[in-house]
Amino acid sequence: MNAIEKIDLESMTGNRLGPYNSYNAVSRVQIWQWCSAMGDKNPLYLDPVYQSCVGVDGAIAPPSTMQMWTMRDINMAYAPGSTDAPPYEVFDSLAERGFPDNVAVSYDINFHRYLKEGDRPHHYTTVISISALKTTALGQGYFVTERVEYLDHTEDCFAEALITYFQYKADSSPEDATAHSDTSTTAARAMASDTPEPDFKALDFNELKSGQALPELTIPITHKLIIGGALASQDFIDVHHNAPAARAAAMPDIFMNILTTCGLCGRYLSDWAGPTSRLKNLSFRLLAPNVPGDTMVMQGQVSALSEDQQVSVDFVGKNSRGFHVTGTAVLAL
Repeated sequence: MNAIEKIDLESMTGNRLGPYNSYNAVSRVQIWQWCSAMGDKNPLYLDPVYQSCVGVDGAIAPPSTMQMWTMRDINMAYAPGSTDAPPYEVFDSLAERGFPDNVAVSYDINFHRYLKEGDRPHHYTTVISISALKTTALGQGYFVTERVEYLDHTEDCFAEALITYFQYKADSSPEDATAHSDTSTTAARAMASDTPEPDFKALDFNELKSGQALPELTIPITHKLIIGGALASQDFIDVHHNAPAARAAAMPDIFMNILTTCGLCGRYLSDWAGPTSRLKNLSFRLLAPNVPGDTMVMQGQVSALSEDQQVSVDFVGKNSRGFHVTGTAVLAL
């Protein structure tokens, strides 16, 4: 990037844009659709019997739905009342310079509270950094990081996130989708069926130890999961459902979006920690893509315990290509 281009792109950082509104209030139907796609059976979210026992009134949204509520519709339009300011002008500018492809690569999220049925989210976004030109396995491009503030209809901030994207020019020869897959879909489903169902009992903080392993979770990566997760998270970008578009972006096939990975990470953590736990921080990065026909095995371990009964966890999700996701989380028990 020459000096003129650098100044031009840097002028797009530091501008807080918004609001970007939600089309609908938080609803039981969308929570159900999300949980169904992610395989998340946490009774906190929708089970009226459990909710009545713990004094919860109405549906509760999984924290990993944070970004979904204010996503664009299938025509890539924001909800009425949103600002007219384009939130990702930097991506359009880089596309014009010959870097048309985009993939999300990392999340770092702080959750202040869980959304409940009837809440009406909106968000503000600020591009805070643009890297120098980088070369990766996907091609050459730029890492762009935005800071996003998620607020409800009372202007209460329920979550804050740093989200990093890679805007790039794809290499011309994507690998074959099945080149590294060592698990058939049938075998993957058999492995998943061997994974014990969570008991959703509250963890005893006093019985936890640093280094303690979390149970493994085996997840078959199917077309249905990838497309269903994208639809449940209101992500209509074509690389998550259109194989030719994905291959043009140097991917082997359609691939899992970061929101589905976030949902699966949230499910993995709450399956273990139970419905009385609350996710406070989730930070992860994406590496090898999840594509159809593969299997992801999630593993984790306790990394730290605090006096206020918060537990820190390191976790990974591995497929036949290597690590799909590596991250850390903090949960309050």
